[in-house]
Amino acid sequence: MKDITIINYQGSKSNLLDFISESIKNYVDIGDGVLDLFSGSAIVSNMLKSKYKVVSNDSEAYASMIASSILQPPVFDQKETFDSFHTFYQEHYKELAIKLETFLSSESELIQASDSKQLKELYNKLPSVWNTLDKNITPTMLRVENNFNLFSYYYAGTYFSLSQAMQIDSAIYAISKMDSTLKATLYSCLFYAIKEIVFSKDGHMAQPLSIDKYPLRHITQRQKSLLPFFRKKLLEFSELEHYRVNENEVYNMDFWELLSTEKLAGKISLIYADPPYTDMQYSRYYHLLNVAVKYDYPELTKNAGNYTKGLYTEGRLQSPLSQRGSAKKYLEKLFKYCNENRINLALSFAYPQNSVRQPTDRYTVTIEDLVHMAKYAFGHNRIEVKQIDYKHANNRNSTAKYVIEYLILCGDKKTPKVYNIEALKKNLSELSPTNKNAMYNSHLYWSQKSYNICETLIKGLSEEGDIVFDPFLGSGVTVLESIKKGCNRIGIGCDVNEMPLFISKTLLSGCFEDNLKASIDDFIKKISKLENFYVTNCSVCGSKQIIKTTIFDKPVRNSNNITIKSINFVCEHCKAKYKTPDEEDYSRMCSEHSFKNVQNIHLLPNSKIAVGDNDSISDIFTQRNLIVLDEIISIINEYPQKTKDIFRYILMSILHLCKITDKHSNSQWPLWIPKLDCVEKNIVDVLTKKCIAFSKTINYVQNNYMEGSIVNRYNELINNKCLLLHKGSQYITNSDIPDNSVSLIITDPPYLEQVLYSEYMQLYKPFIDLNFNLEDEIVVSNASNRRKSKEDYFKLLETVFQICSNKLKPGGFMCLFFHDSNLNVWLRLINILKACGFEYVSQTHIKKSLTLKNIISPKKSLNGDAVLFFINTKSKISPPCATESIEEIEINLVKQVKHLIRNFKSLSTPELYDNGLMEMLIQNDWLEKLSEKYDSLVDIFEKHLTWDIESAKWKMAEN
Repeated sequence: MKDITIINYQGSKSNLLDFISESIKNYVDIGDGVLDLFSGSAIVSNMLKSKYKVVSNDSEAYASMIASSILQPPVFDQKETFDSFHTFYQEHYKELAIKLETFLSSESELIQASDSKQLKELYNKLPSVWNTLDKNITPTMLRVENNFNLFSYYYAGTYFSLSQAMQIDSAIYAISKMDSTLKATLYSCLFYAIKEIVFSKDGHMAQPLSIDKYPLRHITQRQKSLLPFFRKKLLEFSELEHYRVNENEVYNMDFWELLSTEKLAGKISLIYADPPYTDMQYSRYYHLLNVAVKYDYPELTKNAGNYTKGLYTEGRLQSPLSQRGSAKKYLEKLFKYCNENRINLALSFAYPQNSVRQPTDRYTVTIEDLVHMAKYAFGHNRIEVKQIDYKHANNRNSTAKYVIEYLILCGDKKTPKVYNIEALKKNLSELSPTNKNAMYNSHLYWSQKSYNICETLIKGLSEEGDIVFDPFLGSGVTVLESIKKGCNRIGIGCDVNEMPLFISKTLLSGCFEDNLKASIDDFIKKISKLENFYVTNCSVCGSKQIIKTTIFDKPVRNSNNITIKSINFVCEHCKAKYKTPDEEDYSRMCSEHSFKNVQNIHLLPNSKIAVGDNDSISDIFTQRNLIVLDEIISIINEYPQKTKDIFRYILMSILHLCKITDKHSNSQWPLWIPKLDCVEKNIVDVLTKKCIAFSKTINYVQNNYMEGSIVNRYNELINNKCLLLHKGSQYITNSDIPDNSVSLIITDPPYLEQVLYSEYMQLYKPFIDLNFNLEDEIVVSNASNRRKSKEDYFKLLETVFQICSNKLKPGGFMCLFFHDSNLNVWLRLINILKACGFEYVSQTHIKKSLTLKNIISPKKSLNGDAVLFFINTKSKISPPCATESIEEIEINLVKQVKHLIRNFKSLSTPELYDNGLMEMLIQNDWLEKLSEKYDSLVDIFEKHLTWDIESAKWKMAEN
C-alpha cells in the first residue's frame, strides 16, 4: 500500500498505522465495512482501504476532499492532465498579473534582493479586504464579481506572497475547468502545494508568521513556486493503488448527523474514531484549505474592531468535541450508538506520558474518562485497551512530545485466538529460567517464579490489552511482567499478606520519586555513623577498625551467654583480618538498650520452621544488631512517606542477613538460626551495599514501567497498569474483578505446608510493620491454634479456583506452577480443578537451582517447577473412572518410563514426572487407581530403573 501525505496534520497517525492495523484485526473481518469517522488527513483511511470497504467522514470540507482523492481516485494520465490544468492555470494567471502588475513587479525585485523590510512595507500597501487603503475591496464586491481572485485579495502579503496567492487562485480556476472526476485529486495536490509554500508555523495555517521575527524564513518561503509541488503530488496520485473505488464512500458531515441518518445502515462492522480531545479547534489550523474548497469570499472575523491575525472566517466550524461542556456528552452518545447497533469501535487517544511535566489543561477528556464511558456502554468484559509509547511531533518543526497512544477497542472479537501449547512448551524448554535482574535482585521472596518464564507464558497465551491475573501474588512477578512496557497487558494481583503488595507498590511508585538517588546518598551518610557499634581494636596494631562479621556460639535460646569465637575485619594498617574477643567486644555486642521502634514479638511455635515454644524476635538477633536496626528505623522515619517506603523496602530485603545466620547465610528458613558457628553481620555494611545497588533498580524500573501504573479500582485499568488486592483470594468479589474479564491466569499457589509464608513474615513485622494474615492464609500448618489442616487447605483452594473460573473468560488458560511427588495430592488437585471447570491440557518442566531439600533427598524431591496448563470450560467436569486394571496401568507407565530413559539416557525424578508421565496418567484417568497403590512414582522407578547417585538421575536397570 502506497502512503500518500497531503498535509502536516495535527496528531497524524502516519507512524502508528501498523499499531492500529494489528490492533483492530480481531474486531473486523477482511472485506467488511469500516467507518473512519473523523478522517482528517485520511492517512488511516488509506491504510484501511487495502483490506476493508471504507466509509470516510469529516465535518471539514477539505478533509473530505482529501479522503475522496484517496478512496475514490480516478484513473488518469499524469502528463495529459497536468498539461490541460496548466493551460487553464496560465490563462488565468496572466489576467490577474495585468491587474496587479505594479505590485507584482516590485515584489519580485524585493524577493530577489532578499529585502524583507521593504517587502513588509509593500505588503502594507497591497489592495486587500483587510487593508483599509481601498474601501471598495470588500468580500461582497469580490463575491459579486467572482473573478477567482480570493487569495490575491485576502491572503497576499501574509500567508503568501502576492505571486503565490495569484498562483493559488489560478490553480482553483483551472480545477473548476477540469473534469469533475478529477476535482478531489487536484484539490489534494493543491493542498499539498499550499502546505509547502505557506509562511506559517510547521506547515499548518493557524496564523502567518511575523516577517520581523523570521526574515530569512520569510524570503525562503516567498521564493517558492506552487506548480512544482502541485505536479509532484499529481504524479504520486497517478500511481496510487485502487481498492474498492466503487464501494468506498465519503461524507462531509457532522459525525452525529451522519450516524443519525440511514446512510450507513447495514454497511459498517467497525468504526475507527480519532476525534479531537483538546479545546484547540482544528478549523483554525486548516481554515485556508476550507476557503480554497468553498471559495465563497467569506467575511473575516474581527476582534475588538480589528481583523484577527489568522484572518479567520466568520462561521468557522467549532466542533463540540473541542468544548469542555459538550465533549463527554457527544462521546457518550458515540459509545452508546456503537453498542446499540452492534458496531465495534476503535477509539484513538494520545495523552502525555508524563502528565506532571507535560500540561494537560487543554484536554477536554482524560483516558480514564474514555475507558469509563466505554465500559459503561459496552460492559467491562467487552473492552480492550492497547497502547504504545510514541514520540509525537505534530509537524516538521515542532518539539517532540512523548505521548502514549491509546486505542480503546470496544465490542466483540471476530475470531478467537488459537494458542499452540506444544510450541509454547518448546519455547519454555529452550529458556534458562532466571529470577535475577536489577529489579528482582532488590528483594528476597521464597519460591519466586522465573520472570522470563512468566513473560513467555504471558506473551504466548494472551494478547496486548488482555488482563492477566495472579490470585497468589507473592513477589509480584506475574503482574510486573504483564505491565512492562512492550508487553502492554493489564495486571491484577491478590495476596492475603501485606508484604507482597508492599514489594510491588514500592517498586512501581517509589522508584519514580524526585531526587531519590540524592536521598539514598543522604541516607547512607546518616547510617554510616552507626558503624560505631561495630568498632573493635586491632589486636596486632591497636588501631580502631570496623567489624565485618562476628562468629559465636549461642547454644541456648533466651540467653545472652554467647561465646565469641572470632571477630573478622580488615585492618587498614597492618592488614590483620581477625582477632579473639576482648571484654570491650563482649560489651559492645551485648549492651543494654531502650528500644524506640523494634517490638520484641513472640513467634508462633512451629517445629516445621524451627520455632520453639516461647521464642521471640530477640532470640534470632544479636542484641547489637537489634539496637542498630532500631536506630536505622529512627533514621528512616525522618523521610517523606514514599522515600521512607523505599528505605523500608531496602531494609526488608536484608533482614534475613541481619538476624543470626550460619556461615552460608541460608535464607530458605527465615526464622531458623544455628546453635554453633553463628554469624552476626555488620548491618550498616550490608545495608550500605544494598542502597548503592538500588540505583540499578531505580534505572530498571524507570526504563521498563510507567509512572503511576497502580490503580485503585478495576474501572481504572488500562494497558500497562495494574490493580493490587489485599485480601484472601477466597474473598474476591465481582466488584473487585468482574466475571469473564480475565484472559489469562498465571499463579503459584501455596504447596500444602512447604512454604509457610505468613509465619515467615513474622520476621518482618517488628521492623517494617508489614502485617501478615494467619487466619485467611491457604496453607497446611501444624502451628498451634491455626487450624490449618489438609482438608481445610483443599477446601479453600477449591473456593479460589472456582472464583478463578468465574473471572477467566471461556477458553482462557490458567498456568499453574505446581510440584509434589505425592500422587494423592495430584489427584486431589486435578479433581478440584475439574469440579471448577478447568480441563487439564498438558504440563512442562521448568528447571531451577537446587534447594536444601533437593540436596538432602534428590530422589524424591522435585527440584524446579512444573507448569500445568488448564483451559477454562466453564462447566464442571466429572472425572471418569479408568476401565484398565492397576496392572495394565503400571505396564503402560513402565513402557513410557523406559521410552523416556532410552531417549534421554538419564532423567531426574521431576523430569520424568513433567515430560510425559503425569500427562499420561491424568489424560487417561489412571491417576486415581495408581494413587491407591503407590504414594509416589518413585516407588515404581525403584522397581524398574537404577538410581545414579553421582548424577542424581535415573538410568536403565542393568540386566
